[in-house]
Amino acid sequence: MKIHSVALLIGACSAGIGLVRTVGQPATTPSILAGAYTEEQALRGRELYYAHCLQCHGETMAGADKSPPLVGPQFVSTWNGAPLAALVARIATMPPEKPASLLQEQRVEILTYVLWYNGLPLGSAPLSTEQDALTQMTFQIPPNP
Repeated sequence: MKIHSVALLIGACSAGIGLVRTVGQPATTPSILAGAYTEEQALRGRELYYAHCLQCHGETMAGADKSPPLVGPQFVSTWNGAPLAALVARIATMPPEKPASLLQEQRVEILTYVLWYNGLPLGSAPLSTEQDALTQMTFQIPPNP
């Protein structure tokens, strides 16, 4: 009985030490290049994009007239390294005739479609709609293979 109790105590202490080590380690900043949104989000984002953004930015996101492109060198040079929260804030100003008409969840879903269109990988968990999470993650383009 004593041996069993000692084994349980040692196991519990080891688990506690592992937990402290995990909790005490600095958090790593999530990377959009690791896959930060789901296919379902991007598909919902595509529907929203077609309903609210297509008229100005076009089917290929190349932009038209006064609307900037949402893909390609100009988009990347403008947004590379910017927090995703900044992109969501920009989406909040759209469409121009009805700014702030989209919910935060809808803005994030449109962003996931833009991310997908720019070649960023899908992940297994949805992109958070929380401001802190969107501020920590930055827009980056995937490296060329």
